[in-house]
Amino acid sequence: MDQLPGQGFGSHPSAESLVTWFTQNGGQLSPDVQVVFSDSRGFHMRAARPLSSTVVASCPLGLTLSSLNLDPNEKEVLYVESPLQQCRGKIPDHILTYLLLIEQRKQGKKSPWHAYISCLPGPESMTTPLWFDESDVAFLTGTSLAPATKERKVELQHQWENAVAVMKDLGIPLADEIDLESLLWAATIFTSRAFISTHILPERETIPILFPVVDILNHSVSAKVEWDFQPHRSFTLKCLEGESFQAGQELFNNYAPKQNDELLLGYGFCLEDNPIEQFALKLAFQPQLQQYAQQLGLLNPRNVPFGMSKDFLDTDPNKEQHFLRAKGHPFGRYDNHVPFFRGVPPYIVHFFFIQTIITSELDVNTINVARPGAGITLQVLVLLHQALEQRCSTLPLHIQQEPQNQKQKYAEIYRDSQARIIHSVREELKAAIAKLRASDSELPARLLHSLPDMLKTFGADLPAPAKVFSSALDRQHSIQGSHNEGLQWTMLLTVLVSLMLTTQDTTNINTFALMRSLCSKHTLPALEDGIEDVDTYTFIDENLGDFVHLPSADANVAPTDALDDLGMTFVNQSANDTTPVFINGRTENLGARIIMWAMMVVEKDVVPVFEDGQVKRCLYARAQTAEGGQSDQTWMHEDVVV
Repeated sequence: MDQLPGQGFGSHPSAESLVTWFTQNGGQLSPDVQVVFSDSRGFHMRAARPLSSTVVASCPLGLTLSSLNLDPNEKEVLYVESPLQQCRGKIPDHILTYLLLIEQRKQGKKSPWHAYISCLPGPESMTTPLWFDESDVAFLTGTSLAPATKERKVELQHQWENAVAVMKDLGIPLADEIDLESLLWAATIFTSRAFISTHILPERETIPILFPVVDILNHSVSAKVEWDFQPHRSFTLKCLEGESFQAGQELFNNYAPKQNDELLLGYGFCLEDNPIEQFALKLAFQPQLQQYAQQLGLLNPRNVPFGMSKDFLDTDPNKEQHFLRAKGHPFGRYDNHVPFFRGVPPYIVHFFFIQTIITSELDVNTINVARPGAGITLQVLVLLHQALEQRCSTLPLHIQQEPQNQKQKYAEIYRDSQARIIHSVREELKAAIAKLRASDSELPARLLHSLPDMLKTFGADLPAPAKVFSSALDRQHSIQGSHNEGLQWTMLLTVLVSLMLTTQDTTNINTFALMRSLCSKHTLPALEDGIEDVDTYTFIDENLGDFVHLPSADANVAPTDALDDLGMTFVNQSANDTTPVFINGRTENLGARIIMWAMMVVEKDVVPVFEDGQVKRCLYARAQTAEGGQSDQTWMHEDVVV
């Protein structure tokens, strides 16, 4: 083997035969390049000297290989006599193309493409996921390529079985010679080397075509090349910086920017630090939910929230992939009034917005959709965060295995880049929630309160009543556990409001400051509003006396009765009265209505937050001072630092 300047590559008899066949049959190859071979890169192209012309190679249409070669009516390509012609219309064209390549490979020197096929990589060189064994596939765990590869293999297996059955019915001997590996090989050759026919055969149905020699260059995103298609004649590859090449330097093609999943699945390699890498998500509406959302007008462009682009509505979003983008992505991020949503594709944000509107039983016509407020934004935030946390659990940032071969090396590059993207977007959402979950030392700034948070604050503010509540909570085993957090919250809010109404001086008590905020936000329900969750109401009503002791002339009176009596004593408040404004004058059935109020607050303002590996139900509220003031909503418009 004659060596070019460099290491580990040189001329090869098959490469020389390929060039001879190519140039003798109308192909053009720059005199300044050589087709060479190395064990690591296979057949490829390197400069012998600086290029004197931009033209690297030009392949005439007559040398191409595709399904067109089986059509006797095609005059612009080489027609080959083959039993496979009987399969036209009975086997999909792309599978028929694979079979033609397999047939020509088996013909050896009898094939007009023998010199070309001899330089194609064999099954042992294939590195796409179709050729992964179980140990290789393990590196794809948690990525979208794992199921995609499985689906592709199943589909090709089905196509192989169908093709063999058709050929056997037609009495074609090739049926007994083609195994699944052969079909996988041909499919890989076409996905990794073929060009679409759109430019060389315009106004024709698009098919994949193999262009010998032009397809021998490897891919680089930095290669500056030009594709020159002369319709019905030739395909010329031009290198725009060839005059600066050094002897031995490899020439590359550029298939346009591609993400690593496409590179790995189609070509069998990946790029480290691929600048355009994104994380693909698929999220489909359940048919009933989609129909209901349509009826409510939630799929109308005017109801796309947060100032997002509405373009996704022009396609079928259930079938499309949607991409998470990390900060600094060259495509930019998505338009959104909420900074920490900008890495999430609009369809995904809209999906969880719709879910929030429906589950909260809100009328979208009463909402400023572009800026729907803190409650809705928070619900969308926690749903998004929980979904990404769940997805991240299947794709950790790092794995313990070390790659043992090239397939595993590329798979690791791909899975690591995917993990970095989804974890970075998850961290943004997590940081937004963390700001709302401020520490005990920042209590006035905390907007999301877990049940332990509230019990700790309750204990610090009102030790004796808090001890009564905690003791009852310990005794009432039936409401303990995360599955009963809603019931615990309802009981706690009922107790805290009851205490606030019966405490002489409520100033400088953090717990009551939070209650004042909730009271100013949610009006006291009327009995006529009805009770949906009868079980919760009944439990609170029957057991409230175990959780709180209210002052009363009758030591045996039930707390709800004491509250009823209290309600009848209220008179109109003075302007500086700190009593909650939701009680105005004489109020009947105050005890029952406070329980209903607590149930309503839990339904509207207690949200599931994923934290420390588990979902906690947290109350959204900011402490309001006796002087007044509203809950802070600036957090929605602040970017986060990860």
